[in-house]
Amino acid sequence: MDAYQLMIVDDHPIVRHGIVQLLSRHPDLRCDLEADDAQQALDILRREKVDLLIVDISMPGLSGLDLTRRVVSSWPSLPVLVLSMHEESVYAERAFAAGARGYITKQGATEKLVEAVRRMLQGGVYFGPAVEQRMLAGLRGQPMEKAAGPLAQLNEREFEVLQMLAQGLTSAEMAQRINRSIKSVELYRAALRSKLGARSVAELTKMAIEHCSL
Repeated sequence: MDAYQLMIVDDHPIVRHGIVQLLSRHPDLRCDLEADDAQQALDILRREKVDLLIVDISMPGLSGLDLTRRVVSSWPSLPVLVLSMHEESVYAERAFAAGARGYITKQGATEKLVEAVRRMLQGGVYFGPAVEQRMLAGLRGQPMEKAAGPLAQLNEREFEVLQMLAQGLTSAEMAQRINRSIKSVELYRAALRSKLGARSVAELTKMAIEHCSL
C-alpha cells in the first residue's frame, strides 16, 4: 500500500520541520509537501494529491480557518487537522465549524499528533475530551456548556476581524478581504471593544495580538 501523503501549512519553518521529523518516522506517512501560507497551500492542492492537511490557525494573509473553509468547499473529502498554539476551548469549536475534522494544540502534538492523523485518515475526527463532550451534547439536543474565555462571546465575523487586527490590517484592507464596507468593519471593531472591554483601539490591538498571533 502506498504511503499517505500529508501537507503541512505553517508560516514557521522550524515548526514544519518538527512536524515532518515526527511524522516521517512512520513509513506509511509521507510529508513531502509544505506551504508557509494559505495561497501556497491552495496552489499545491490544485497540483498534488493530498490525503490529509495539517494547518496552523495564525498565518499571514488568509488564516487557517479561512483556508479550512476553502478546502472544505473545493475538496470536501480532504480531512483538515488544525494544529495551533491557541487555547482549545474556543478555537477548536471554531475550527470544527469551519469544517476541520480535528484540532490539536502544539503543546500536545508530540504525544497526540500521530494518533490524530491516523484516526482522521480512517475517517474519524479528533478533538480534546472537553470539546468532544460539548459537541456530542449538541448532537443529542442537550444543552451545551459554553466555552470559557474572552473570545467565546464573539461571532464568526467579529472573530475574523480580531484575527486581521492582529495581523496589522487597516479597516480598508479588512473590508476588501471580507467583502464588506469600511463602515461595517468599523462596527465590528466597535463591537469587539465592547465585548472584550477594550478602552481604546490600542488596547484592542494588544488583545488581538495576545489571542491571535501565537
